[in-house]
Amino acid sequence: MRSVSGILRWAAAAGALVVAMAAAHAAEAGSGAVQKIGHGEINWTDQYVVATGSGAPPPGAVNVAQARLAAERAAKMDAFRNILEVLKGAQVTAKSTGADEMSNGTIKSKVEGVIKNFKVVDTKYYSDGSVDVIVRVELKGDLSDALVPDAAKPVAVPAAGAAKNSGLIVNAKGLQAVPAMAPRIVDEAGNEIYGVNVVTEAAAKESGIAGYVKDLDSAQGHSRVKGTPVVVRAIRLATPGKSDLVISNADAEKLKDPNSNQSYLAQGKVIIVID
Repeated sequence: MRSVSGILRWAAAAGALVVAMAAAHAAEAGSGAVQKIGHGEINWTDQYVVATGSGAPPPGAVNVAQARLAAERAAKMDAFRNILEVLKGAQVTAKSTGADEMSNGTIKSKVEGVIKNFKVVDTKYYSDGSVDVIVRVELKGDLSDALVPDAAKPVAVPAAGAAKNSGLIVNAKGLQAVPAMAPRIVDEAGNEIYGVNVVTEAAAKESGIAGYVKDLDSAQGHSRVKGTPVVVRAIRLATPGKSDLVISNADAEKLKDPNSNQSYLAQGKVIIVID
């Protein structure tokens, strides 16, 4: 059994690692949207998940090398569990969380198959033999493909003529919107203007349904929409949930204009500005 002093050193080291992770990723994200869940966080701007894992050496280790290897293995297993917990707490749609989606055993198995290939981005070794790791897995790609429900009824967007706009920015500041993997944008009557039914399967897998940032300047400079994006204002949250956004009927009509090229919507080039 680890000594009291060893336990205290381990707890302090683990706490320091969490603080370091928060500082490092806050700096990386800048004005990005980062949501902390349990022992990890989701970067909704750059679409990835990070989590920490901690492992202690077994009492019966023969030598230092064996103890360190066992502790590192335990830390990675802990990180795997923590990433899974982060994803369970993530909003997938306005109506469902990762936990809801993973109540389906097939979906859970797919998610676990993806996250077991996480990337270790930092490892800390301590004098008492304990090990902490920070791991990362992409939210887009196979993970998004596993968690986000398939389009129920694919919708074709207007694509006539040359494209004048490079993307869509929805300003939802002040609404306390909750980021989701598959948000929807609807008009005042609740008719869907944008969502998983609009984005092509390839685009959804490559970059997700939408990105999130915390200020308009960052949105306009983001590579997802950079150029000449359309900017609209969300007037309220759609119910149920806090992830779907309502825009004015006038703005909705602009996005449905059959005489304009709105192909950027099918390509998932949408950024949502949140608090």
